[in-house]
Amino acid sequence: MGVTPREVQDRSELSQEQRDVLTGTILGDASLAKHGRFHRLFVKHKLAHESLAMLKYDAFREFISMAPHRFDQRLRGKRYPCVQFVTRTNPVFSRWHSHFYEDRTKVVPEDISRLLTPRAVAIWLMDDGAADYAGVTFQTHSFSREETDRLAAALRAEHQLRTRVRANRGGWIVYVIAESVPRLRDLVAPYVLPEFEYKLVPRRSRNPVETKR
Repeated sequence: MGVTPREVQDRSELSQEQRDVLTGTILGDASLAKHGRFHRLFVKHKLAHESLAMLKYDAFREFISMAPHRFDQRLRGKRYPCVQFVTRTNPVFSRWHSHFYEDRTKVVPEDISRLLTPRAVAIWLMDDGAADYAGVTFQTHSFSREETDRLAAALRAEHQLRTRVRANRGGWIVYVIAESVPRLRDLVAPYVLPEFEYKLVPRRSRNPVETKR
């Protein structure tokens, strides 16, 4: 027997899987916005990343009453196929909003270390990770230097990943150095979708012949 709407509405906390997915996706591309009394989760991805959108959709299915919406977003005359979904409003999302937002600005909470489970890191990686020449980066441009330092420190403390913070395009990013990429790959392997595994392969590893020149 499934979860009834009343049981969902009365839910005081999310499951561990939902907490992991929500943590990773808030650090990445998702948003929590108020609609009426409470907040709801809004997720949008380009259609090429529909599998990731559906992973999130499945995680929060009990909070969702409509199927994912596929549409074309137009920007400067170009067409970008997208897929999105939104949950129903719920007090539990309002509590998470108060933890990850100051007013309407997304922030990194001081206790982020306890939330960065391997699955949360995997979701964050699929959202905002990128293979660098030798390492892997998390594109954290929307966060301050202090917040980016906090994320880098959390990856070091919780998962023994060697990280640095780098300036990039007027902001700051987290860089996982080459020696820690295998450890990162092992950490997230159970949760990363096959079509996102390329984000864990530094560019120099893709063309070893060129690297030797």
